[in-house]
Amino acid sequence: MRESFLHFIWQFQKFNNLSLTTCGGQSVQIYAVGSYNTDAGPDFLNAKLSIGDVTWYGHVELHLKSSDWNRHRHQHDEAYNNVILHVVWEHDEEVQMANAQVLPVLELQSRIKPELLKRCNQLIKSPEKIPCATQIGQVKDIDKLSMLEQVGVMRLKQKSEHILNLLEKNNGDWEEAAYQLLAKNFGFKTNDEPFLKLAQSLNHKTVIKHAEKLDQVEALIFGMAGFLQAANEGYGLTLSKEFDYLSKKYSLDDLGLKKVEWKFLRLRPGNFPTVRLAQFSSFLAKNVKCFDRFIHFTNNKELRNMFDFEVSPYWQKHYDFGKEGSRLAKTIGKASIDLILINSVAPLLAAYAQYTDEGSYMDKAVDLLQDLVPERNHITNSWQELGLKAKNAFDSQALIGLRNDFCLKKKCLSCKIGVSLINS
Repeated sequence: MRESFLHFIWQFQKFNNLSLTTCGGQSVQIYAVGSYNTDAGPDFLNAKLSIGDVTWYGHVELHLKSSDWNRHRHQHDEAYNNVILHVVWEHDEEVQMANAQVLPVLELQSRIKPELLKRCNQLIKSPEKIPCATQIGQVKDIDKLSMLEQVGVMRLKQKSEHILNLLEKNNGDWEEAAYQLLAKNFGFKTNDEPFLKLAQSLNHKTVIKHAEKLDQVEALIFGMAGFLQAANEGYGLTLSKEFDYLSKKYSLDDLGLKKVEWKFLRLRPGNFPTVRLAQFSSFLAKNVKCFDRFIHFTNNKELRNMFDFEVSPYWQKHYDFGKEGSRLAKTIGKASIDLILINSVAPLLAAYAQYTDEGSYMDKAVDLLQDLVPERNHITNSWQELGLKAKNAFDSQALIGLRNDFCLKKKCLSCKIGVSLINS
């Protein structure tokens, strides 16, 4: 028995509600179960029900045992004084609220069909990473699509929380926060943390002062990244001398990274952090301020034009200092651009929507994702094998969120797909 099962039972009224009475013998009539509360406080807010001859408006709290009320110390919390009904699986102890009023209790264990609990446990206890893998074909398409839409928006909001945290750390400077987010996503998972650390140690305002000279931008980026510490010849030495001057000018000594912090293992030369740093430098040199353009673009072509740049001549022939390579790309690839739009621009729009309380930016984020091709990875492939194929990037993001935030955490009772199967 899980408390989440009780939440499901109460929310969808999946119990025998004929002749309901409290454990004290008073009749109960339910008019509104209340809204499920995911924050601190009682489980369901603003319910309406009658107990005896009195109609009550207030909150409902659920526990496996009524004694859990005291174990969770609700009896000392005035936030629970507006609870009008305590719904439990088993009533084992009479409890009181902070104001010493005895709390009416509704016990459910004798009112629930055993088959319902069995179906729930079969789903939640499944050893599969996707618990409903063998049953999902029974679910109506409308329930699947509705869940994907919910999770897609939820994932955007989750990502926007990270951006709002960056914004707070940067004292409300959206340009600086966007620069740090963009840097993180130029790292493409393997090097996202050192990229973010780099952007946090080298502020955007310093970089854009030198945007007209790409070699100076590269000197700042590669110098702070730790790649110029041992440079003693060629282009590396040129950048090293430039960085020595700039680091003294801006007091950057001891703020940078060490070369050892960057990961090269199992990466193709075209994905080496040195190549990504060169691409990031060229992007910054072309786009002095990008946040406003990210937020107010009118079509996807405008966004893609921001990535229409070429790396400096040296990086068109080298994948590391002193190491030449053949068939190296002069610019960033389309697939990489799509990932940056998915993980940087769309979440920025979502964060700005929350910050300004303007829903049109969230709509714009969703529209952008729906215009991009879906991601292909082991998660989306596993869903496709089960008949759920992503049509666009919004779908693929939703499928990733569904697996990570619901399936792996066995939150089937909070998932419309899981609820549909348990109800069937």
